[in-house]
Amino acid sequence: MTATERRTQAQRREGTIGALLEATVTCLTERGYAATSTAAVCAEAGVSQGALFRHFPTRQALLVATAEHVATRNVAAFRATTGGAAVDSVDDVADVLAHLRQAVLSPTNQTWRELLVAARADADLREALLPAREVLHTQMRDVAADLWGDRLSADDLPAVLSIVVNMLDGLAFSALDPDPAAAPGRTVERALRLLAELIVHRYPEQEPR
Repeated sequence: MTATERRTQAQRREGTIGALLEATVTCLTERGYAATSTAAVCAEAGVSQGALFRHFPTRQALLVATAEHVATRNVAAFRATTGGAAVDSVDDVADVLAHLRQAVLSPTNQTWRELLVAARADADLREALLPAREVLHTQMRDVAADLWGDRLSADDLPAVLSIVVNMLDGLAFSALDPDPAAAPGRTVERALRLLAELIVHRYPEQEPR
C-alpha cells in the first residue's frame, strides 16, 4: 500500500484545503482579485470545483480563508525571524523593522492588498474580512508586546505599531516594484532608521544602579 493510499480522510481533506489556499494566494498575487475565479484557483491547485465547494461554499469564503491563512503564516514567520531578538538599541529596532518591511512587501502579502482594495467597493467582502482583520491585528499586537512590552507604555505600544504598519502598508500600495537598492528603497531605509530612533527615545530612562 502506498503512502498516498495510507492517508486518512482528515489528511486528504487538509491537503486539499491547503492546496486551494496556496493556489488562491498564487492567483491573487499573479492575476489580481478580479481574475481570481474559482475556476482559476482549481486549475492552479489541480482540484475540481466540486471539491472546492465541498470545503468553501462560496468564492468569498475561500478568499476570506486565504486572508486568514496568509496572516497567520506571515505573523508566525515574522515572529520566528525576530524571536528572542534584542530591541535595546536603535540598530536592534531598525533590524526588526527591516524584517517587518520584508514581510509586508512580500508577494504573499499581496493577497491582503488585493482583498483590501476590493473590499472598498464591496460591502459584503468588507464585512466578511472583519474577523480576519481583527485576528491579524491581535496577532500583531501580541508580537509588538513581546518585542516592546517592557519598553513602551500601554498607550504608546499600539500607537507605535499603527505608525509602523501604516507606513509600510502605504509603501506597499505606492511602490509597484519595490527595490531596496533603488533610491526609494534607500529613502525608506532611512525613514525606518528615524522611526527606530524615535521608538528607542520613548524607552524609559534606566534607573541608576
